[in-house]
Amino acid sequence: MRKYVLLVVVCTLLGISFYVYIHYSSVGQLPSLKLKLEKYLLAIALTNIIGLVIVNIDLLLDRLIHWRSYFLLRFLTGFIVNTLLSIGMMTGVIRFFALISQDEALKLGILLVISVFIYEIFYGWFYSYRYYAHTQVEQIRSERWQLELQFESLKNQISPHYLFNCLNTISSLLYKDSYVAEEFIRRMADTFRYVLSHQKRKLVTLREEVEFVKAYYYLLQVRYEDHLRMEINLPKSILDTSLPPLTLQLLVENAVKHNQISKENPLLVYISAKDNTHLVITNTKTITVNPSTSFKIGLDNIKNRYQFFTTEKITVKDGTKFSVELPILKNQAAVNPSERGSLINEYK
Repeated sequence: MRKYVLLVVVCTLLGISFYVYIHYSSVGQLPSLKLKLEKYLLAIALTNIIGLVIVNIDLLLDRLIHWRSYFLLRFLTGFIVNTLLSIGMMTGVIRFFALISQDEALKLGILLVISVFIYEIFYGWFYSYRYYAHTQVEQIRSERWQLELQFESLKNQISPHYLFNCLNTISSLLYKDSYVAEEFIRRMADTFRYVLSHQKRKLVTLREEVEFVKAYYYLLQVRYEDHLRMEINLPKSILDTSLPPLTLQLLVENAVKHNQISKENPLLVYISAKDNTHLVITNTKTITVNPSTSFKIGLDNIKNRYQFFTTEKITVKDGTKFSVELPILKNQAAVNPSERGSLINEYK
């Protein structure tokens, strides 16, 4: 409603201004409101009708031709269509009422063409500014959501429960094996350093993530000994690709958290690649500790973070083994085609 009120005000002022200018340029004096009331009203009505038509035509053209994709085409189309309509309506009204001369009609036509041109420039500028502002807001909102997701993931890693378990393990190791205790502390420091140093990064290289998982696995191995085993078999050609930080660690942690691990129920976690296009994290299944639906929290976190970088879906297979396929973000880092070997690390 406010838009149309503003339109009426602007068009009314334009109508009055147009007629005053045309009359003054013809006779050299301002027109009297009492004597020229009919022509004042005609000018106001004409500019209001033309303004209303132009606004609705532009709304229709916005749906047919997008400013963002075809700015120049949209501008020229709007200018030509609205100019032709304005001149056509002006000519029809003037001929019907016959209140102004041909010379005055020509001047009015020129003023309309100039007005439509200026209007289309401001309309395109306003649309571009509005789109830019909207894009900036969406980008900031998206980045904020990304940071919130990462923060949620990071909070899970530095939880008091996790730290408490690590300290308990260190306490027991100090009396049993000081060398293992020292190595455990070093690896634990590596995991916390990685988490803290990457908390603001959206992506890390697969190489960095693998090194982090190795340090994290060492902490788990001290606790579960030979009953937990992790194997990593990845081609070197994908080690410099990217993924959201803590992705592999979260999947390894879920495998450990939701399966009972003992001498009778050993657990194997296997990290590999499929056709150099997907990472595959597979774990065997033992006695389930928690319902399988509890996997969804960690998986939803990973899925939400991945959707910022790819439209490919994450595949989850829950059969005799549990596996997750993650799309490789190849466009994030260069790959050296001369590297054809594979990185194989097996822990027993």
